[in-house]
Amino acid sequence: MNLNNYWKTSLIACLLLASIQTHAQTTAWAYFTDKCSNETDYFKADVCLDYVQLLKQNNIEVLGQSKWLNAACIHASDRAKAESLACVARTELLGKYHVAQEQTNEEFSYGQGDRQIELMGLDLYHQKGYTGKGVKLALFDAGFYKVDSLPIFDSLWANNQIIASRDFVTNDTLTWRESTHGMQVLALAGINYPDSMVGAAPGALFVLARTEDAPTEKHIEELNWLRAMEWADSIGVDIIHSSLGYSEFDSLEGDYTYFDMDGKSTLITIAAENAAARGIFVTNSAGNSGNKPWYYITAPCDGKNVLCVGAVDSFGTIAGFSSRGPSADGRIKPDLCGMGSKNTVPNGEGILMRGSGTSFSGPLVAGLVACLKGAHPTKTNAQVTEAILRSCDRYFTPDIAYGHGIPNAMKADSILNKMPTLNLHQLEELELVVYPNPAANYVKVRCLPGATYQLTNLHGQVVEKGKMDNWINFLETKHLINGTYFLQIGLDNKTTTEQLVIQH
Repeated sequence: MNLNNYWKTSLIACLLLASIQTHAQTTAWAYFTDKCSNETDYFKADVCLDYVQLLKQNNIEVLGQSKWLNAACIHASDRAKAESLACVARTELLGKYHVAQEQTNEEFSYGQGDRQIELMGLDLYHQKGYTGKGVKLALFDAGFYKVDSLPIFDSLWANNQIIASRDFVTNDTLTWRESTHGMQVLALAGINYPDSMVGAAPGALFVLARTEDAPTEKHIEELNWLRAMEWADSIGVDIIHSSLGYSEFDSLEGDYTYFDMDGKSTLITIAAENAAARGIFVTNSAGNSGNKPWYYITAPCDGKNVLCVGAVDSFGTIAGFSSRGPSADGRIKPDLCGMGSKNTVPNGEGILMRGSGTSFSGPLVAGLVACLKGAHPTKTNAQVTEAILRSCDRYFTPDIAYGHGIPNAMKADSILNKMPTLNLHQLEELELVVYPNPAANYVKVRCLPGATYQLTNLHGQVVEKGKMDNWINFLETKHLINGTYFLQIGLDNKTTTEQLVIQH
């Protein structure tokens, strides 16, 4: 949803991998058993078209599909037919809900937008020549109205900085006719309109994706967001930012609860975490519910590796509307803040106005990330994150409103200069998430595709073993007696183990 006080506050949400009350959900995932592809990178390999065709041959309408999930989105009423096919491992409703929520020396004239840049020291960093050049920043939003024609965006077109665009709502070419919200987000992230407004990363390359149908708040938008992330990954983006969040939906669609904001329950958070594991830096606006009943951050801001951005005013004081933390499992969220109150943004005619929301602090921080990544291309995302947080003015006293506070580009740069260059391959760890846990009839296992597994009991006896073909796998457990087991996976001479409790 557009997290902006000038617009309808409707938060985008995500898919949970567990069952829900059927009347509150109309779509479902049909997870396939494997992929019929020779692509060595599982996450780039397409869903098996033969399996999709088999669904259609059985009069099952396919609403969309996901490479990462290796699944097709279908109507919930077709679940039984889909589960009767050998190529379908399991079907699940779309979510679980509780119905209730580089260096070139350049000079910039920031004009009316000076304070939102100066607050994070970006004006001084730009003077050093660090403007995000060469860094690919993807923006997911509800539309990018008149970006193709407003003079305020001329520099982006003249310098070929908008390198890709796509409309995932219509599954077609982006038309530049939908929503001013994404247009304003793009302006904050990267325009260069002398004497009027300059974005946080005016040298970055931009990838634009429309994922939300602004007038509605339906769960099909979750699929749009996930497909946009897969697309962005396929074209090699460095950063993904969305000024969107998921918590509450239209009538009968079903809402999340705060307890779902635990960093591992909603599928959009899981997908954002996977993007981070694949080397993409993910930033997201915290939400505008700090003075509303929902109050808390929204998915995917609850992700451990998602940089969640709250909002302060020009004096550095927290905005009342900025959504609060912590995450449901007690982690500090938001992670930090940028200026999001009375920001300078263009209206639909390109005339500068004032606007507020974490939608506006988010792209400023994403631009900061782009500038730092452009200046330090050999540093890992984890190092960039650490440097940004350590540069914040409340780093030693974080709280659930400000997070670690307001970052400073110059200080973060100095911290990064002192960090060693690390071997990325040495940092990789095996992913293993087991849920639900305790489990009854089956358990879902999230891990790297191709990993082998074995399940042992407390006596060390192997009760089952095999191979995990997908990112999200399903193991039947209804035949196991109640008790404690250990699930071990192995890949490339690495192993990791999780305890699993069976309770029928």
